[in-house]
Amino acid sequence: MKKIVAFLAFCFVVISANADEIVLQDTIVKTVQIIKEINRNTGDTVIVSTTETQELIPKEDNESSVLYNGSTYNFIFSWNKRKSLSSHWTGFGMGFMNYSDKDIPFGKLKMSSSHNFTVNLFDFQKQIGKTNWLFVSGIGTEWSRYHFDDNAALTQVNGVTSFVPAPEGVNYKSTKLLAYYITIPLLLEYQVSDFHISGGVVGFFKYYSKSQVKYYENDKKQVVNMGRDLNIRPIDMRLRLQVGIRDVSVYGYYAPFSMFEKDKGPDLNTYTIGVMLGI
Repeated sequence: MKKIVAFLAFCFVVISANADEIVLQDTIVKTVQIIKEINRNTGDTVIVSTTETQELIPKEDNESSVLYNGSTYNFIFSWNKRKSLSSHWTGFGMGFMNYSDKDIPFGKLKMSSSHNFTVNLFDFQKQIGKTNWLFVSGIGTEWSRYHFDDNAALTQVNGVTSFVPAPEGVNYKSTKLLAYYITIPLLLEYQVSDFHISGGVVGFFKYYSKSQVKYYENDKKQVVNMGRDLNIRPIDMRLRLQVGIRDVSVYGYYAPFSMFEKDKGPDLNTYTIGVMLGI
């Protein structure tokens, strides 16, 4: 008998949670008190009276639960859509960069030491209706460092940038390209529970670049800047995809256009994969 009463009380609680006058995210406390007596003539147990009380406790989180006899029963879903979402653009990231160098003479990349560092501190987000989709924009910075394997350096000669071999007798200890950008994204992000995925385009606005080599001459280290105006596009665009759980994400970039202006440098399309820690 007690099991039947408990089952009916539980069903009543679930039905009540769907009533219009009750907030679906609230906790409903249901108490059923049953008084029984023994019939002296027949010896049977009979129910004399039943008292039911109900209390509504507002909740602020998105969980859905029912309290019965002091125990909490949580559901793995929420009746309501998520009320607010937060983008995953802001944070700190580091990735490895590469490009196809088979058609670029003396331009072999040393991927193990070619990194990009990302710091995104500002974002703008707009939830699309009551869905799990966000429109995301913001401002960030990126520092890209390309290290090369060949004994050559990016140099501009007669208005055209190319990999120029080192002078005879000089062996470059290090040859690299630095390119620093301000970034502005235009992304769509989808979230469900702790999982998120976003994609779109990111604008890259160059504010600094430099080609630099290091070598030893007469046992003295020499550091030489090979040029700053290297015909790198001042405004560039890259495709971005990011997938993650909570504040840890894996991101990737692909540049559909060459880093250098047309006919003024090597045809160099970069791609990047890295890890992002959100803030």
